[in-house]
Amino acid sequence: MKKTIKLKIDGSEVIVEAERSGDTLTIDRGDTSYTVELVRDEMVRPAAPPRTAPTAAPSAPTAAPATPAAASTAPAPAATSAAPSDPGGVPAPMTGTIKTVLVTVGASVQSGDQIIMMEAMKMDIEVAAPRTGTVKEIYVSTGDSVKEGQPLLSIG
Repeated sequence: MKKTIKLKIDGSEVIVEAERSGDTLTIDRGDTSYTVELVRDEMVRPAAPPRTAPTAAPSAPTAAPATPAAASTAPAPAATSAAPSDPGGVPAPMTGTIKTVLVTVGASVQSGDQIIMMEAMKMDIEVAAPRTGTVKEIYVSTGDSVKEGQPLLSIG
């Protein structure tokens, strides 16, 4: 489904149509179309906790950089005291709102399994399990606002 979004490109705001299919994002700007692959790389968005979750932000096209700015003024809920130092923690890839937690404590997950659906900048962001294991704890629930890097759940 195509969505209309506002981007800031070289300091100017532009309205574009964007459509996501798996890890591919197609951005239409007037009569020009850009196709970008979503990057799942720890080096793209380092966060306070060690980066282990896939990044759901689109990489910028080389012809015209298009990096949406995250805008959220809602405070993030407090995580449990064990969450930030949890080596199995899965951090939020960006600031947004939890739409659905797709796993429960005790569930077995495989690396790449979709575990949480977030919404950021009016786009759905799939959070995938960065490793195979068992869900030990879940720190968020549907409707929670989260900040980039905030622990979402723990996989052991």
